[in-house]
Amino acid sequence: NSTMIKITKTKLQNICALSFGQYIKASNKKGIPYLQVKNFSDNGMYLNNVDSYVNADEISENILLRQDEILFVSKGMKFFAFKYDKEMGDAVASSIFYIIKVDSTVVLPDYVTCILNHSKSISYFNQVSAGSSIPSIRKKELLDFEIFVPSMKMKKKIVDMYKIHKKEIEILEQLKEKKQVLFNQIINNFSK
Repeated sequence: NSTMIKITKTKLQNICALSFGQYIKASNKKGIPYLQVKNFSDNGMYLNNVDSYVNADEISENILLRQDEILFVSKGMKFFAFKYDKEMGDAVASSIFYIIKVDSTVVLPDYVTCILNHSKSISYFNQVSAGSSIPSIRKKELLDFEIFVPSMKMKKKIVDMYKIHKKEIEILEQLKEKKQVLFNQIINNFSK
C-alpha cells in the first residue's frame, strides 16, 4: 500500500495579490530606503548598499513594505524575488518591482520566493520577456505563472533547504571578496 504525495498546481493569481512599487523622486539624504535592483545581487540577496531615500513626511504609510511581501523584478536583465522582512527597517519598493502579497493560509511566502528564484522559473521569465530591447514581465504573465503546492510539511522542508543554500552562497561571496582583497594586497606588495 504505497502512500501518494499529493501535490497540486495552481496559478500565482489564485494565491496572491499583485501591486506595483512606487515611482518617487528619491534623494541621497538619509530617510526611508528606496529599494532598487542595484541593491540586490544577481540571485536576489539584499546587499545593504542603499543610496536613495524618500522622506517619511512626503509619503503615505501604506506604501511602506509589509512583512513577508515579495519583491519581484518586472523588467531588466536579471529577474529575482526577494521576501521583505521588517527587521530590515522601513523600506519602499521602486516601480521596477512587482509587490506580491501571498495568501499565507495556502502557501508560505518563503516557499513562493524560493520557487520564483529557481533556475527553471528564471528561464521561464526570460523566455516570456524576450523580444523587446528591455526584457519585461507583464502582470498577466506573472499571475499566470504556475506553482506547485505540496503539503505544508514538504513546503517547510524546501524552505529550510533554500535558506541553508542562500546562507552558503552568502558565505562563498564573502570568501570570494576576502580572497580578492588578499590577492590585491599580494600584487600591490610586489609592485612597490
